[in-house]
Amino acid sequence: MRPFQHDVNLNEPAKITGYNPEAILDFSTSINPIGFPEWLRPLLHSKISELVVYPDPEYPSLKAKLYSKFGIYPDQIVFGNGASELIRQIPFVFEFDFAVLPVPSYGEYKKALDVAKIPVQEIRLKEEDSFRLDPDSIRTVLNKDPKRKALLFFGHPNNPAGVSLVPAEILSLTEEFPNSIFAIDESWIDFCQEGLSFRKRLPKNVILIWSLTNILAVPGLRIGVCFASPEIISQISRRLPSWNVNTLAASVFEKAMDDEEFFQNSRRLTTLWREDLFLNLSNLDFLKVFPGEANFLLIKTKHEKTGNAVSEFLFKEHRIGIRTCEDFTGLSNRFFRIGIKSPEENEKLIGALSLLNSNQKELPKVRRKTPALMFQGTASNVGKSILTSALCRILVQDGFKVAPFKAQNMALNSFVTPGGGEIGRAQALQAQASKILPDIRMNPILLKPSSEKDAQVVINGKPVASVDFRDYSKYKTTAFAEVKKAYDSLASEYNVIIIEGAGSISEVNLKKNDIVNMRMAEYAVAKVLLIGNIDHGGLFGSIIGTMETLAEWERKLISGFVINRFRGVKELLKTGTEYLEEYTKKPVFGIVPHLQNLELPEEDSLEFKSGALDDRSELGDRIDMALIDLPHISNHTDMDALRAEPDVRVRIVRSLTDLGAPDVILLPGSKNVIADLEHLRDVGLAERIRILSRNEKTEIVGICGGYQMLGRTIADPHRIETDRGISEGLGLLDISTVLELSKSLRQVTATHLPTGDLVRGYEIHHGRSKAFEQTIELFSKETEDSLGHIHKNGRIWGTYIHGVFDEDEFRRKFIDRIRMRKGKQALVEIQNKYGVEKALDRLADHVRNSIDITKVYKMLGID
Repeated sequence: MRPFQHDVNLNEPAKITGYNPEAILDFSTSINPIGFPEWLRPLLHSKISELVVYPDPEYPSLKAKLYSKFGIYPDQIVFGNGASELIRQIPFVFEFDFAVLPVPSYGEYKKALDVAKIPVQEIRLKEEDSFRLDPDSIRTVLNKDPKRKALLFFGHPNNPAGVSLVPAEILSLTEEFPNSIFAIDESWIDFCQEGLSFRKRLPKNVILIWSLTNILAVPGLRIGVCFASPEIISQISRRLPSWNVNTLAASVFEKAMDDEEFFQNSRRLTTLWREDLFLNLSNLDFLKVFPGEANFLLIKTKHEKTGNAVSEFLFKEHRIGIRTCEDFTGLSNRFFRIGIKSPEENEKLIGALSLLNSNQKELPKVRRKTPALMFQGTASNVGKSILTSALCRILVQDGFKVAPFKAQNMALNSFVTPGGGEIGRAQALQAQASKILPDIRMNPILLKPSSEKDAQVVINGKPVASVDFRDYSKYKTTAFAEVKKAYDSLASEYNVIIIEGAGSISEVNLKKNDIVNMRMAEYAVAKVLLIGNIDHGGLFGSIIGTMETLAEWERKLISGFVINRFRGVKELLKTGTEYLEEYTKKPVFGIVPHLQNLELPEEDSLEFKSGALDDRSELGDRIDMALIDLPHISNHTDMDALRAEPDVRVRIVRSLTDLGAPDVILLPGSKNVIADLEHLRDVGLAERIRILSRNEKTEIVGICGGYQMLGRTIADPHRIETDRGISEGLGLLDISTVLELSKSLRQVTATHLPTGDLVRGYEIHHGRSKAFEQTIELFSKETEDSLGHIHKNGRIWGTYIHGVFDEDEFRRKFIDRIRMRKGKQALVEIQNKYGVEKALDRLADHVRNSIDITKVYKMLGID
């Protein structure tokens, strides 16, 4: 037995050779290269409950659908368990004197005629005519004795050459020889140009066979139909068993009749890929490629190598299967046939066949995509960002040059790169994990929501507009072009790229315009690991449910699963993981336990808003800091360094009753300062903050938007954040702010003037703040614009510097000043060295011990 045979389950040749069936690239079949329609899987699931009932053996609903589409009456239709079942019945509809069979042709025609014991006269199609049927050759045979009843089988297009009939020529033959029956097989017609089918022109002596097996890519779900005169249909129906077409097949057939877009798209892409493959293979001097019209090509070797030799070479050396054609009457052992597949798969075949070309010593140089691993999630906040950071640090530790990437991020926590571009805070952390500088190419599109329906769009680090989300969806095609440019540029400089997806990949309403999840994975040829978070509950249901919403091409991109934030004994998950792997046929790469006190910045406000960061522990001897939650809060991570201090409690305040009388009030950044100020007034917090500002015990600190809130007024003349124009501030600092069209984006190193300590951070703001008499410059400045001001009382201050508390010396002196105001002793010595390097190494060690990294490297081809 040869190592590869046509039309067998891939498990058989895999078992013989020891290959993984998934590693075999099967060009021997002629299945739609784009796969089955996206609606097929959910449709089949919806019909499972109907399997307890017998289908109506007449299939009236499906017949009505075909009548409405093609005008063919129900009594002219019969269904079969694939086209082959129907072909076997045709020779028995009449007493035929003989049959005419152009060859080479599909083998089932001859088998059906042999079973019926009908003499066959073969007509050899000529190689020099590319195996196209000559109607005069048919006339010659039928004119010998026009009274004899003949049965003729034609493939339209034929198999294995893929050449269609000329309808006008065949219709002329049917008129000339009304005593003969013309059986026309249109199993591959949907890959040919439109208008060739006989479905809407059906003479009484024509039997038309149509199969959806190939166009819908469902060879395991047999679907065939026969159109003919009521007399012929009646004869065929008598020979078929009842219920020969199951409920699932009939439902798929009926649904397919409503999806003209799928047929058109399949025809367009297959034609494009076939023509490209034809041209590339025709350039190989040892091959003659015949110009077919279906989703396959017939090929002949010009030298001594046989089709079997080519097949053996391709399978043993490259795990590629092809269809040898020596069993077709009229073809020698030098012929073989290949199906049309995706451009990437076709490229592999071209490269492998090139090695058999004259003087070809090695595979042509084809630039391989940079190995890429992508984390996608069943939901938001499952750990995609953190696991991306972990893998970046693990790869660096193992000697790889790695970079992170996220096509589009929606977050209010942003970061300014050394070049003055704005990216998501998460990508800046991932760059640090990779031990490289943050780069705008790592996050080419950043969306910063300013309301429930609007967002500021940042492209390649620069804000371009504030748009309604509905308008932005129209821009996605242009945006994706920018994403691909950024990715290609970044990937060209690194050994491995770790890509982060966004939100949940199961949002079917967002798939059409997706540029950040599966479409990005497809473009990058990334291996995808789907993350489920056990903290969310319903872990296995969420993973399996997510998989069920994916189209087949998307499912193929999923390499396996990661279970995140597990608490407890891993063995308790065994039954669930076994079920998951059996149901999806995808492996679980690892179970990552929950890691306490991660000490890394959160990506955006989701974790903050969830309450997970609330510190409700007893205050004890600590400093009480109240962080005001705002509806449009941004860069709340500015307070992370304070939160990590052992003598500080940072609690989140959302209402007037939460506030109390803290030692420090922290007003964070905001993406809509005027709207958030109005919120503070509405809930009574604005007035309470003013009262506390007069008690000489509470320090009030504002960062960026919070700094602007402390002033007299905030004006937005260009409607950047709101259309409310101008608003009064809290009036605690003698400054006024105007939001300008230009945006300050830069990294900052400044001196805190009262202490002489250095602070480092970055600016991201549209505001320009002007100071008056009652304020004092707080930081040294490199430009004419101030970085912050402090009230003359020393207890109310604000700054535009994000990350102002990250420097250990400055932070400790700030806390000690509060301690002394409360009558406590200053600690002086730094209590906590704030920095994420140790935290990243700790995270990497934790994940390395939880995920099979060797398996990941092997999957990426970097082991």
